[in-house]
Amino acid sequence: AVPVDIKLGEDYDILIITGPNTGGKTVVLKTLGLLTIMTMCGLFIPARENSQISIFEGIFADIGDEQSIEQSLSTFSSHMKNIIDILGQINDRSLVLLDELGAGTDPAEGAALARVILEELKRKRVRAVVTTHSSELKYFAYQNERVENASVEFDPVKLLPTYKLTIGMPGRSNALQIAARLGLDQQLVEEARKLMPKREVEIGQMLTELQEKRNQYETTEKQIALTRDQLLQEKEELALQQQKMIEESEAILNKARAEARQYFKNVKDQADEAIGELKELLKQKDNPPKWHEVEQTRQKLKQIDLNDGQDNNRSQADQAHIKPGDYVLIRNIKQKGYVVEGPNKQGEVLVQAGILKLTVKVQELVKTESAEEKIARVRHETYLEKAKHISREIDLRGKKAEEALEIIERYLEDAHLVNLDSVRLIHGKGTGALRLAVRDYLRGHYYVKSYRDGLLEEGGHGVTVVELK
Repeated sequence: AVPVDIKLGEDYDILIITGPNTGGKTVVLKTLGLLTIMTMCGLFIPARENSQISIFEGIFADIGDEQSIEQSLSTFSSHMKNIIDILGQINDRSLVLLDELGAGTDPAEGAALARVILEELKRKRVRAVVTTHSSELKYFAYQNERVENASVEFDPVKLLPTYKLTIGMPGRSNALQIAARLGLDQQLVEEARKLMPKREVEIGQMLTELQEKRNQYETTEKQIALTRDQLLQEKEELALQQQKMIEESEAILNKARAEARQYFKNVKDQADEAIGELKELLKQKDNPPKWHEVEQTRQKLKQIDLNDGQDNNRSQADQAHIKPGDYVLIRNIKQKGYVVEGPNKQGEVLVQAGILKLTVKVQELVKTESAEEKIARVRHETYLEKAKHISREIDLRGKKAEEALEIIERYLEDAHLVNLDSVRLIHGKGTGALRLAVRDYLRGHYYVKSYRDGLLEEGGHGVTVVELK
């Protein structure tokens, strides 16, 4: 089966189908009418999914078959009677199907009658499909809006109909080719071709060339569609691969985050343990701790390095670069110290690690920055970060005295770090309790040079202006 697609009522209301006899023009009319009636009766139809069919108030058809010369007059009269009845009943909700409009009489008169009938159908805004061999009706479709040409295809090589409906292109009757295929003497066919008007011959050749080009275009379009489908498939595969890579990257990042969290948890636990030991030592009032015990705990706390994971990535020290005075990390016990002596012939150095002196292979050492260098770097980085955000005033209103003093302590440290010369502490007036607590705290503070009440424009007694050392 060859599918037929007609969009009647969308871009056009009247479709004029031309083409050879036995090419399928009448089949198109019958198919359209039958499927529409089946749809209106609620029956299933042999059509593609999502197909759409209009519902009409009336369907009118004049379809005649098996015309002959002997019956031409009666056939023409019968057709005209049917068409007259149809024109008297139709409206803009009607479907009209007319087969071989204008046939069965003088071609010129038949074409004239066909034109006025089409004009009437157009005036009444009827949906209509008409078949014809008249060239005049092909021109009518070109000259009028809402009227479109169509043709049933004819293979010019095999001289056989394809039964495929082509919208937008008029067809040829191909009478000479069909006569030749049916066995008419070729000499007679050529003589008939010579008798045809030159204009008709040129138009026929033009339509043949157009049909060949259209076939080439459709072949190319199918190839393009196939290539497009392949590209879409490749695009989907690439998208899946990209999604897989994203998921794998996320998994790697999540694993790295988990390892980092565990590492810093271990560091925090070590720090908490060392701080706890130091606090316990300092609480022993009756039995004061010895200096070396405090120093040993302090060194343990000092050796906890948040950047230890990065140190492992540094290149391993070797004998040619290790020298006395270098600060190093002892890899196997993760202790820091500095080189006192060495290296000797065995590739060993003497390292001072806290209160201990250890003999270590240079292969177990990683160069690191000194405590002073690290302190200087951290201070510089902290200074830059604090300098970006610190304000010259802080608002303490609504805070309890204990909470406010904790805030002041951190604020004065940051202000001193970035070398602010003065700051404003806004405590408000209220009962005066917060103001007194602030003044008592500032009195004798290491960073405070002096303080005073704010001027009237600075906030008066609700503000304390602090000058820093």
